[in-house]
Amino acid sequence: MMTRPHVLISVSFILLAIALLSLPLFAHEGHGKGEIAPYDLDTPRKVSPETAAHIGLQTAEIDFGSVEEIVRLTGVVRPAPERVHSVASRVDGTVLFVAVQVGDVVKKGDLLVEIESPQLAQSIYELRTLETEYFSLQSTLARARSRIDQLGVELDTARQHASIAEAEYDRLDDNDGAVAINVLSEKQAAAVQALGKARLVDIELSLARRQLESTTRQVASMDQSKAALEQVIATMANTHRGANAANVVSSDEMALVAFAHEDKQSDRIGLVRFYSPIDGVIIARDVMTGEGVDAGERLLTVAEYSRVQVEGELPESLVYRAGDLNGKQVRIRRVADPEAGSIATGTVRFVSPVIDPIKRTTHVVVEADNPGGVLRDGLYVDLVVVLRTETSAVVVPASAVVTDGPMHFVFVQNGEFFQKQDINPGARDDQIIEVKDGLLPGDVVVIRGAYSLTQLRPKAGDAASDESSDG
Repeated sequence: MMTRPHVLISVSFILLAIALLSLPLFAHEGHGKGEIAPYDLDTPRKVSPETAAHIGLQTAEIDFGSVEEIVRLTGVVRPAPERVHSVASRVDGTVLFVAVQVGDVVKKGDLLVEIESPQLAQSIYELRTLETEYFSLQSTLARARSRIDQLGVELDTARQHASIAEAEYDRLDDNDGAVAINVLSEKQAAAVQALGKARLVDIELSLARRQLESTTRQVASMDQSKAALEQVIATMANTHRGANAANVVSSDEMALVAFAHEDKQSDRIGLVRFYSPIDGVIIARDVMTGEGVDAGERLLTVAEYSRVQVEGELPESLVYRAGDLNGKQVRIRRVADPEAGSIATGTVRFVSPVIDPIKRTTHVVVEADNPGGVLRDGLYVDLVVVLRTETSAVVVPASAVVTDGPMHFVFVQNGEFFQKQDINPGARDDQIIEVKDGLLPGDVVVIRGAYSLTQLRPKAGDAASDESSDG
């Protein structure tokens, strides 16, 4: 008698469970067309105009077309190295003026920075001193050449006098005593004196020639030193002025250090002006007014982005499938907005022969024109490299194909219904897919909203209506 209450409780739980399981059956009873069919992708779906508008459903008739075999990569936009210029000081000095800010658009030849350099001023003063000494040596050299010419004339005259005096002495000596001894002695002394004078002039001429050679060597050495110092100054004060810059400048122009013929209004020795080497935009500014800078220190960076390069990585598994990519066309899309389509096109310029031992990829460089500036430095992009093109194939838009594990299918429109149709895909690119089996030209398929169709549960009446229409 004590166990009877427990038996009643167990029976009550069993009845309650049966009632709960029966609730869905009663709930759907009497709903007619509102009944929901079992979730089955193969069940045809009938979509109301409101639902079609809500999910953005679009259809299209398929036909033959071209399809490309592609390789997909991910890359990062970088400026082309030859289009980025770092403006650096070649002298120690103090920044007097910075004419630009980050983001400013500049033209080639625009003034960027002014620096005052005691080092450059000292070099200019040294050059002026050297030029003064050089001009002095040039004068000495000219006088030495003049002196040599004069001594040459004197030597010729002395030699002629000595020859005449010696000839007269020989003539009188041959007269066998007809000439007095004192007269003969005088003629002999005159001949000896003339010969001695000629020898002295000859010695003086030899010394003058050696002095000329020495002075000539000094002038040549000083000329080399002067040219070297001019080159040092020109290098220190290289302002990237382009066509306006003089290759060889005078000391006066170096004192101005602007290296432009029209920039002679300044009288500050050691003033260096830096000009933009290209048309571009300032992407970095590293100095402030009044700041000291060292030789070699970067002042600004100017870049030009009308042409950029995209650096990507090709997986090792795709290297041999891709083959030789050099020169292949590339479509570029934003990673953040793949539905927007291509934003630029480019060409593969370089594929590294080296496989990264860590990432197991090889480096790929793509060059691309960027006239509108949509390819921003550092932007992550998808790269679609076109390997080959199939010109005659049944194709559907890539947006029409739904992937479920190893299976690929589309939704084909049949009257008011949309029926799942398995396909055998072939070559594909970022836009369309080749269909080797499962579709024929003329079939109407869903090209937008296909995935949303997989999420809609068909009504039980839809399947029955489809079967009756088939019958």
